[in-house]
Amino acid sequence: MNESLVQSNLVTFGLQILNTIVLFAFMKKLLFKPVTEYMQKRQKGIEDQLNKADVAVKEAEDYKREYLKKIEESKEEGQQIINEARKKGEVKSLEIIEEAKNEASKILKKANKEIELEVSKARNDLKDEVSQIALMAASKVIDKSLDNAEHERLIDDFIQEVGEVKWQN
Repeated sequence: MNESLVQSNLVTFGLQILNTIVLFAFMKKLLFKPVTEYMQKRQKGIEDQLNKADVAVKEAEDYKREYLKKIEESKEEGQQIINEARKKGEVKSLEIIEEAKNEASKILKKANKEIELEVSKARNDLKDEVSQIALMAASKVIDKSLDNAEHERLIDDFIQEVGEVKWQN
């Protein structure tokens, strides 16, 4: 009985091993292979996503550098615009000052001409008054009557003589 029990255990053991091998082959075909393929696909998908993420990070860093560069360029351009506006303002102020100087010079020249005209007019008025006084004095001294042409000739001569001496001093 012992032997038959051992033999039966051996047959059972062999059948169990055979069942295990058949079950393993069946599982490998139906379960392990699809799971392994799924795991490989999943691993490849994760690697692809990581690669895409790396590419996205690199692109973001490139955009950041480009953005910072553009900001710096904008600052420089803004400073240039300010400098140009400042220079234009200085040039414009110099032009305005120059125009004001020119205008003041014109006004001064005009005023000097007006003064000269007034002085000339005053001299002529003074000559006329002096000639009137000289005529009155001459008519009293001469105590005779002269015609108008003779009066004017005497006055002009007197004015010429007196005017040259007085106005030259």
